[in-house]
Amino acid sequence: IKHFIRTPDDAWLLTTAIPGKTAFQVLEEYPDSGENIVDALAVFLRRLHSIPVCNCPFNSDRVFRLAQAQSRMNNGLVDASDFDDERNGWPVEQVWKEMHKLLPFSPDSVVTHGDFSLDNLIFDEGKLIGCIDVGRVGIADRYQDLAILWNCLGEFSPSLQKRLFQKYGIDNPDMNKLQFHLMLDEFF
Repeated sequence: IKHFIRTPDDAWLLTTAIPGKTAFQVLEEYPDSGENIVDALAVFLRRLHSIPVCNCPFNSDRVFRLAQAQSRMNNGLVDASDFDDERNGWPVEQVWKEMHKLLPFSPDSVVTHGDFSLDNLIFDEGKLIGCIDVGRVGIADRYQDLAILWNCLGEFSPSLQKRLFQKYGIDNPDMNKLQFHLMLDEFF
């Protein structure tokens, strides 16, 4: 840690750089490494999700995130031009309504990264060495992380998406939770 600043609305942490490349960069440069990358990510994610929730002081559950999403929507802070292809051209309010149709569901609360995307996972010399952008870390449903990673892997291959769930240990992915969390992520 190099420096820490707290303001009334935010906190900023400046750290030294992590060597290596993002998982996205590695997959682009070495497409044949996809299975090994997914295997490493699944192992890392299982370890993160196994941290006892009692050891995490941050709440990122659905109620908290929905309140943040609604505030962002009400204040015009949601960029509809950045929506995933499945929702391209949708107004923000339509995403909000469709997302709510997927509720309720029983949460499976774990410690989550919150934005477990290929751009936030760092590899060096073929090994996952860390993650960055932990501003959304907290207790939430495990699909918060799984959905974002699954969506990112879809840019490379549906087989990598399938492998993620296999290596993570989920035989029958909950597509309802997956879609809910993908829609929720559109608001951030």
